[in-house]
Amino acid sequence: MRSLLFVPGDSERKLEKGVASDADVLILDLEDSVAATRKEAARTLTSQWLASAAAPPERICVRINPIDTHAHRSDLDAIADHPPAMIMLPKAGGGSDVAKVHHE
Repeated sequence: MRSLLFVPGDSERKLEKGVASDADVLILDLEDSVAATRKEAARTLTSQWLASAAAPPERICVRINPIDTHAHRSDLDAIADHPPAMIMLPKAGGGSDVAKVHHE
């Protein structure tokens, strides 16, 4: 991976621009770039976008919310039917955090 492009998961226009870019990986962001009031809309749009196969699956990553929030579980549920190639866990405290997400 040479280039990573973070794209807010609540902006259809930015998701479309991301696909058109030459970035090696698109990181659909459900965390920092999405306002708290837009989290559910971002989950819905990201889920729909993943289902549409708008980009090769190996180019897609979803950054979920930190596991010390309840939002991460909602993020994982939203992408479960069409999982991306990668999930980015922000603010991970160590391997135990990664293992927790893996088992959820």
